[in-house]
Amino acid sequence: MTSGGRIADAPLGRKTLFALIALAAVGAGIAIGLTAKGAIWEGWVTDRLFQVRAMLTPGRKSAPAPVVVVGLDQTALNSERLAPIPRVLMTPVMAEAGQAVLDAGARALGYDFVFAYSADAFADPGTGEARLKGFDQPFQRFLYRNRGNVFIAHTEVGVPHRSFSAAAGAGGVRSVTVTAENDGVVRRHSPEFPLTESSSLIDALIGAAGFEVTEAYTTIPSARLAVSIPYLSLLDVLKMQETETGRQDLRRFVDGRIVLFGGLLPYEDEHLYSDRFLPRTPADLSETGASGRPRVQSYTAGVFILADLIGAALSDRMAVAPAAGTLPALASVFSVAGTAAGLLLPLVALPFVAVGGILVGLGASLVGLEAGVLLSPGVAPVACVSAIIVSGIGKVGILQRRQRSLVRLFGHYLAPDVISRMAQSEQLPELGGDTRNVVVAFIDIVGFTKMSEKLADRDVVRVVNSCFDAIGQEITAHHGYIDKYIGDAIMAVWNAPNTVEHPEQAAVDAAREIIGKLDHIREITGQPPLDLRIALNAGPVLVGDIGGEHRRSFTVMGTTVNTASRIESVAKDQKVRLAVSQSVAEKLPGSYPVREIWSGQLRGLSSDISVFTLDVPEMYMEPSDTRPVSKDEQDRSKLLNFPR
Repeated sequence: MTSGGRIADAPLGRKTLFALIALAAVGAGIAIGLTAKGAIWEGWVTDRLFQVRAMLTPGRKSAPAPVVVVGLDQTALNSERLAPIPRVLMTPVMAEAGQAVLDAGARALGYDFVFAYSADAFADPGTGEARLKGFDQPFQRFLYRNRGNVFIAHTEVGVPHRSFSAAAGAGGVRSVTVTAENDGVVRRHSPEFPLTESSSLIDALIGAAGFEVTEAYTTIPSARLAVSIPYLSLLDVLKMQETETGRQDLRRFVDGRIVLFGGLLPYEDEHLYSDRFLPRTPADLSETGASGRPRVQSYTAGVFILADLIGAALSDRMAVAPAAGTLPALASVFSVAGTAAGLLLPLVALPFVAVGGILVGLGASLVGLEAGVLLSPGVAPVACVSAIIVSGIGKVGILQRRQRSLVRLFGHYLAPDVISRMAQSEQLPELGGDTRNVVVAFIDIVGFTKMSEKLADRDVVRVVNSCFDAIGQEITAHHGYIDKYIGDAIMAVWNAPNTVEHPEQAAVDAAREIIGKLDHIREITGQPPLDLRIALNAGPVLVGDIGGEHRRSFTVMGTTVNTASRIESVAKDQKVRLAVSQSVAEKLPGSYPVREIWSGQLRGLSSDISVFTLDVPEMYMEPSDTRPVSKDEQDRSKLLNFPR
């Protein structure tokens, strides 16, 4: 076919469609992938990446932790020394312990306590006497002497008593509020600059230690904080500073470190933290005092979270957001890869490719963590999977479109049912076939030879095509199948390869309609002498593919076909346009005027058969009053009535 034909245009159309689907898949992958940034499930994936990172490097050696936690735990509260003291009256104890750790070399000190009550303000209800006057002076003096190195806490709902705020100075009171992400888990800290003027206790202690951070960061924990951060009970600190050996041990514990005091009682100031899936540090590797540690809870104590947020910045154990454009570039790469897989690989392989894309995307985020960059772990996997889905759906659409095109195009050459089965199975049917009862028709153009002698070849083709088109429309309208064109004749079949409920009646009805269009055919072809002859026979045939592996044809074969061909000669001799075998005639309804026109043995057959026509004027090529009638026909001139 020329380049302007339909078939030549088809490949270009498919290429254009593939290109459009590829662009749509890449665009969808990028857009959907970027929406995964900040999704509520992304935090859970990030925490799992921390877990995988810890599992892959179980023996990872890290620098000494830069932050120590001193806890007011149940062990301290139950001790002989602290049990008699109410918690609101422990400021002298806090001053004593705080001075001990500063003397031991601590860089800076933060209290994760809101000292909202001052014992100095207590008055005896009966006498009005200020019985605890001066009780908080040791702590107030301690705060005043160590301004710039000691900080006390305030929260969104609690602030220190004004006497403590005054002693600590303008910069001595900082916020200990931490911010959870949309899934309720604390993972990151956004510092305020400059750090020394920030309202956050975290920033103040980082600045007091002489460190700087320049942007928001996410901590990268490697173990559960409750068992990995260096820890001393408040009771341990008090006991250590009583002896020289204890003071030396305390110095080894806190020298050069930041110290945080905080409460470690269960269900007080606890949060979900990103260490929740991490392993526990072995007891022999954990820095702990003689009193041990509180048990690990599902939630993490706030003072441990503060310590980790500070320690991550001081030990470079943090991940920052990637440079602008990194995530769109990552989404683009994975979208292109997913699109290529969706368009080029078999559909059955796509689920495995999707899983591989997810793993590679998560692996990229894991590598980013090692480099100190938090690549949003959902972007790459979601971009890849989205592109695979869109391109896969597009490819399925193309395949279905191609299948429909094959059925439509090759339906002009083969039965649409056969083409549909081939397109669905994507392979040729096996040679051979099945036996079915069908009606076979031979439809011949009468006078074709004389006509072809008078016409040019082009006109002959035009006439034949016009005849075949008009005849084919009626065959198809009556559920028949054109098996083949044989010169100026058509071989048609009813009940193969499709199923027809009453094939004999359908074939006869089609023949009557074809003969009824004879005047129309003569008009469109410009050939008044043109006539038609139709022979029908019903019986079993072999239906299927005939030929070889390199060339084959879907057709019907058997004695039924040969008999139908021989019946056409009877129609010629009897000068009728329609001749049907007894196997067809006896299946017609009683309203059909069936008439026997011949009986005998056809050439090549071993048994006698009867041939019939419909006794209506249009079935005879000559008028009934001039048509010669044989003696046998005179004896059978009555209409035959078969059992219906």
